Amino acid sequence: MAARLDLHLAQAPAGSSGAYLSQLGRELLSRLAAQHGFDCPLDGWSPRGSGPPKHPALPSPWQASLSHRDGRVIAGLAPLPIGIDLEHTRTRHARRLAALIDLLPEHEVRRSILLASDSQAAFYRAWTLHEALYKLSSLQGEAPSSVFATRLQRLAPRGDAHAWLWQTPNWTLAVTSFTEDLLIHTRPTLSLPKFIWA
Repeated sequence: MAARLDLHLAQAPAGSSGAYLSQLGRELLSRLAAQHGFDCPLDGWSPRGSGPPKHPALPSPWQASLSHRDGRVIAGLAPLPIGIDLEHTRTRHARRLAALIDLLPEHEVRRSILLASDSQAAFYRAWTLHEALYKLSSLQGEAPSSVFATRLQRLAPRGDAHAWLWQTPNWTLAVTSFTEDLLIHTRPTLSLPKFIWA
């Protein structure tokens, strides 16, 4: 039977601080937990900056994941480890795109991005996958030394991790899991196609 991942996306008021976005993310996690019958009050979530969000009332094997960027927050809850990352397209990234691509650790990934018709969009796909893989490994207790220590080669069909991707001209969302049988439910509804890095 496929595992279910619930994602909740919210928009914060303009100018919201990082602390506010982290709190909003934990509010979303509490709402997702309540949908499954778990009472996880807001003040019980682990504090910002202490690794993946944890709550003493969230039973095993349930895991939580958060990401926020430029006023948007996404929270995920599933009965298995998942990694999520959200990125926003920025003009300043376009100006230094070559240097950003050079940071990525795999030659074939850098080459694919440079050959893409929209290199900036391709870069965000790769970057969100690196971040989501980092978070996935962290939930497994195997946190890489940095985001750049992750490898997209770990993605299926060559590796043991699976990925889904959602992208618009302004936003990119990546989801990673060690199972390909994942039913992704989003609020609001998003189209999340299965994505494999080629």
